Amino acid sequence: MDEYFDSDTMFGDEQRVEPGDERSAAIATARSWELPYLDDEPLLIDSESATRVGGEELARIGAAPVRCGDGSVRVALADATPERIAGIREHFSGAVEIGVVKTSTLVSLLDAASMAVASAGADPVATGAAAAAPVWGRSLERVLSLFDTEATRLQDLRGKLQELGGEMAAREQRVQELETELQRIRVERLRDQEAADRLRHDLADRNNRLERALSKTQELAAIMQGGHL
Repeated sequence: MDEYFDSDTMFGDEQRVEPGDERSAAIATARSWELPYLDDEPLLIDSESATRVGGEELARIGAAPVRCGDGSVRVALADATPERIAGIREHFSGAVEIGVVKTSTLVSLLDAASMAVASAGADPVATGAAAAAPVWGRSLERVLSLFDTEATRLQDLRGKLQELGGEMAAREQRVQELETELQRIRVERLRDQEAADRLRHDLADRNNRLERALSKTQELAAIMQGGHL
């Protein structure tokens, strides 16, 4: 059973799900694969199917045969992949219906399947608490492992958030520097525009003076020519 929960499927980067999003992730998986979502109805391990396949093999393929509220038998999984579905088809009837449950639900179902397999065909007195104890021990160990993994992941996430915060602060400072530089360029452009306007005004004034001086020169020349005549 530990093979499935120790695999990349359980802890791989693409499948990590926050506890609050576990239900949403399972529903999204069910929709994307067009499979029924089974967590909204009571589920019991189908002991006959579980015994036939075996607890370790069920854990390896990450699936558990369950009897639903309507009495039908389905195979529940938490992570739907082509390989996993092919494994289910290999171990169960090709017409078996497949459904999706939350990861935590699958953990409990696989534990129950292991207990069913361990107690199948054995004396109830001999398999009672002795058979259940190792299963619950593995469950507790797995839960503690999950907590440790999540704590490590949260610590890594904290470090990444701090790093991202530092980058965002540096970018914000750079944006402010660019805004200051842009404002300075705008002020200089306005000053240049004002200087150009003054030069155009001075040039126009000088042109007017030159035209008046030229006009007076022409008048003076005409007067001088008239005096000579």
